[in-house]
Amino acid sequence: MSVIVVFLLANYGNGQVVFNNDLDQITSDVCTGTSKKIAVSTVSGTCTPYAGNVNSVVFTWQVESSPGVWQNITAFSISGITYDTEQRINAGGTVISSILTINVAYGTDEATWNYRVLAQGSGGCALATSLNEAIAVKKNRWLGTVSSAWSDPNNWSCSRVPAAISSAIILPAANNPVITVNAAVKDLTLQPGSVLTVNSGYNLTASGPVTVVGDGNFTLQNNANLLQTTYTGNNSGPIRVGRNSSALMRQDYTLWSSPVTGQNLLNFSPQTLTGRFYEYNTLTNTYSAVNPSANTFQTGKGYLIRMPNNHPTTPTVWSGQFTGVPNNGDITLSLVNGGAGFRYNAIGNPYPSPVKMSNFVNANSTKITGTLYFWRKTNNTATEPGYCTWTLAGFVSNGEAQVVNPNGILRTGQGFIVEMVNSETSVLFNNAMRVANNADQFFKITSDDSDELAGDKFCLNIVSDAGVKNQMLLGYFDVATNGVDFAIDGKAIEETSVALSTLIGGEKYLIEGRAPFQNEDVVPLYFNTDAAGQFTISLERLEGLFLGSQEIYLKDNVANVVHNLKAGAYVFTSGAGAFSNRFEIRYTDSSLGVQHPDLGAANVIAYVADNSLVVKSNAEAIEAVQVFDVQGRLLTEKKNIDTTSAIVPLTGNKQVLLVKIAIRNGLVATRKIIF
Repeated sequence: MSVIVVFLLANYGNGQVVFNNDLDQITSDVCTGTSKKIAVSTVSGTCTPYAGNVNSVVFTWQVESSPGVWQNITAFSISGITYDTEQRINAGGTVISSILTINVAYGTDEATWNYRVLAQGSGGCALATSLNEAIAVKKNRWLGTVSSAWSDPNNWSCSRVPAAISSAIILPAANNPVITVNAAVKDLTLQPGSVLTVNSGYNLTASGPVTVVGDGNFTLQNNANLLQTTYTGNNSGPIRVGRNSSALMRQDYTLWSSPVTGQNLLNFSPQTLTGRFYEYNTLTNTYSAVNPSANTFQTGKGYLIRMPNNHPTTPTVWSGQFTGVPNNGDITLSLVNGGAGFRYNAIGNPYPSPVKMSNFVNANSTKITGTLYFWRKTNNTATEPGYCTWTLAGFVSNGEAQVVNPNGILRTGQGFIVEMVNSETSVLFNNAMRVANNADQFFKITSDDSDELAGDKFCLNIVSDAGVKNQMLLGYFDVATNGVDFAIDGKAIEETSVALSTLIGGEKYLIEGRAPFQNEDVVPLYFNTDAAGQFTISLERLEGLFLGSQEIYLKDNVANVVHNLKAGAYVFTSGAGAFSNRFEIRYTDSSLGVQHPDLGAANVIAYVADNSLVVKSNAEAIEAVQVFDVQGRLLTEKKNIDTTSAIVPLTGNKQVLLVKIAIRNGLVATRKIIF
C-alpha cells in the first residue's frame, strides 16, 4: 500500500520560496512491486506577486545519480523505477503542492536512492532547494514471524507471498520456511545460515537464478522439484536433492545420473564397495569400473552403482542425496560412436526435476534411434534380461520386480541408455524437456505426462519352465510403417537366454509398430532359447480394438496349430536354438485370406518436390492422404482424391513426416519422408 508523505513549504522571505517543513532526510524501505509517494507544498509569500495560482511555482524533482551529483528524474533512468508527478492547489488558492510517485517494479535491483526537489516562484523568484529523502528498494525477505509456512504472507517482509515475477531472499529465522504448495519465484537467494525445504510432492519454479550463499541450506526432498523455465543461465551455490531408489536388495544396481554439479561418486554412496561403481564402455558394450573417490558425476552421464554394502538383503528403498550446484539450461553431452553395434551410451536426466521422454527424444530425432533402455535386474539372476525398453509405442518390462511402466517420465537422478545413429556423437538436454511431475521412485506409474501413441496394441510374454522371462510389444498406429520408424520401433539391446521378438531388416525388435491394422496381417516372430524346455506364451496389456472382439492367434508352424491367445496361454516344448519361422501372429483362424493388390514401395510412392508432397499409386486410385509428425499429430490432409496421384502442399520446418495413404477398397499404405 502506498503512503503519502506531505511536507508543507512556507515562503518566509523575499526573493525565493522557503521550505518551512522540509524533507526529513530519512530512508524508507520500499518493496519491489510497490510505490512510494513524497510531496512538497508552498504558500503564497512576498517574493513575487503570485496569488496561489497553480502555474506560480515550478517544481523540479531530482535523484542523486552518484555521490554529490544530482540529475533531473526525466534525464536519469533507473532500471525498474518509473515516476508520476502531480501538482495540486488547495481550494483557497493559497497552497501549491507537488507530489512525486516512485514506482518500483518487481524486478528492480536492491539499492538506495536519494531524492530532492527544486522550487522556483514565478516573476523571477530565486531557486530554492529542498533537503533530501531516500528510498531503499528491498526484495521480499523471509522473516518467519509466525510459522514455517511459505504460503503465509505474514512470514514475509513485504507482507506477500513471492510469485513468478518477484524475487525472494531467505534469511536465518526462528521458523525456517517449508514449501508445502507449488510455489514460484523470479529468483531465489539463500543467505548464510538460512534453511529452505521443498517437501516431497511439491515444485518450486524459478524464472531466474538460484543462489545459495555460504552455509545456506536448500533441500529438495524426494519427489520435490526445482524447475527453471525461461532462465537458461547458471545457478550458484550447492543445494541438496533427495532421491529414493526402487526397493532393491544389497547387491542390486541402479543406473544413476546427478541433478547437480560437483557431486563426488563415493560421497553419494559411501557404503558402496569402491569396486562397484561403473561407467558404460561403448566400444565393448560392457561396464567398466571407475574410481569413485577420484571422480565426480559428469553432467548428463549415467553411472551404474551397486547398493550400499550395509543395505538389507530384502527389497528396501534406499534414500540417496545429491549435493552440488543445480544444473540448468542447455546441456550438450558429448558421446561415443563406434559404428554399427557400438553406439550405445549411458546417459541420464541432468536436472533436479523430471524430464519428459518424448520431449528429449524428439529434440534429438537426428541423433538417436528414439529407443530408451533402463537397467533393472536383480544381481546374479539369469531369469530376466537386464533392461526394460521404451518407445513412443509403449514400454516393455524385463519381468523383474520393482518395474512399472514409467509412462514417459525420466525421474530426477535416473540414468538410461540410448543408441546413436549414423556418425552422431552428442545429445541435447534443455529446460523445455522438464516437467512438474511428482510420482514416486524410478518406474512409477503416472499418466499426466505420457505421450504414448494411441493405437491397437498388445504385449506378448514368454516364460520358460525354469522361470526365464521375456516380453515384446506389437502395435498398429496411424503414424507407423512396416519398416523401422523413429521412436516407435525398439530394437533389442541384449542377447538373452529366452527371447520372443520380431525381425525388421534382420535385427531383433522387442517393440514393433506397424501400419494401421488389417486383419489379414501376418507377423512372423523370432524365438530363441539357450536351453531345451517347456515354454508359455501369453497376452498382456491389450489396447484399442484388441480390447474388443478382435482375436489374436498364434500359429505354431512346427506343431501346425493355430491357437487363440485371447482364450488362454499357449504352452509348447522346444529344443535349444534360434527359430525365425516357427511362430507367427495372425488375426484370423485360417491361412486363407482376401487377396489385395500389393502396396509395396513399387506400387505406392511418396516424395517431396517444390515444398509439396507428391503421392502416386500404381495399384488403385488414391482416396485420401494424411500427413502426421512423429508424435502422431495430424498436420494436413487431402480427401476425395479418386485419382492415382495427388499433390499436398507442405509448410513448416524440416522434420520427419509420416504419410498415411488410403487406397480404394479400404487399403492403407504408410510412408515415411523427410521434409
